[in-house]
Amino acid sequence: MKKHDILIEPWRGTPSAGSRRGATEFRWTVSYEKDGRFYAQGFADSHAEARAAAEAYLKEQGVDLNWQSGPSDSAKVLTPRSKPAVVRGLR
Repeated sequence: MKKHDILIEPWRGTPSAGSRRGATEFRWTVSYEKDGRFYAQGFADSHAEARAAAEAYLKEQGVDLNWQSGPSDSAKVLTPRSKPAVVRGLR
C-alpha cells in the first residue's frame, strides 16, 4: 500500500532570496508515513524540478516510491460485446 503523497502547485511570490519578484514558482508538499505521519515543503522554478525535488526528498527519508497496489475486488475491466459499427461519410 502507498504510504506517501506528493502535491505540486503553482505558487506566486518570493519564497526564496534568489527568486525573481512576482514570478510563478512551484511549491511541492509531501506527506509520508514512517513511524508516524510527517510533512515537508519546498519550492522550485518548474513543475518538473518540483516533482524531482519532492521525490528526492522522499528517497532521502527512505520512502519506497516503487509501490504497486494489489488487484481490486471492486473494479472490473469492461470489454465491448461486439465490434463497433463503421460509419462511412456521405457523398
